[in-house]
Amino acid sequence: MSSGVSGLDEILQGGRVSGRSYLVRGDPSTGKTLLGMNYLTAGVDADETALFVNLEESEDGIRANAAAVDIDLSDVHFLDLSPDSGVFTEEQYYHVFAPNEVEQELLTQAITDRVESLAPTASSSIRSRNSDI
Repeated sequence: MSSGVSGLDEILQGGRVSGRSYLVRGDPSTGKTLLGMNYLTAGVDADETALFVNLEESEDGIRANAAAVDIDLSDVHFLDLSPDSGVFTEEQYYHVFAPNEVEQELLTQAITDRVESLAPTASSSIRSRNSDI
């Protein structure tokens, strides 16, 4: 299956293996999100339903960055789980539990609910992650 990037498909001798999961990992600004954008738009071009789950940058920011490099995400669905500006200005405390113990289940449930309601094509899902997370 095409990665959406012809040079990468050539290196991979045709692209990804269908039905497999892939984790794209690297330092900030190494192209993980661009790879994901190209992959999802290739899926849309093949009449697939694509879902972009964003946890850090806002949907508007991602769409603006994509447009700046001529990538059209207009037919890509988003589940925007990025924090709003209040997260960075309000003091939030957890006295008994660590933040990941409190927030993990809510995050997982939000993603599960959206995937079930949208039913994206299985081959059009990709996740990128910074190596320092």
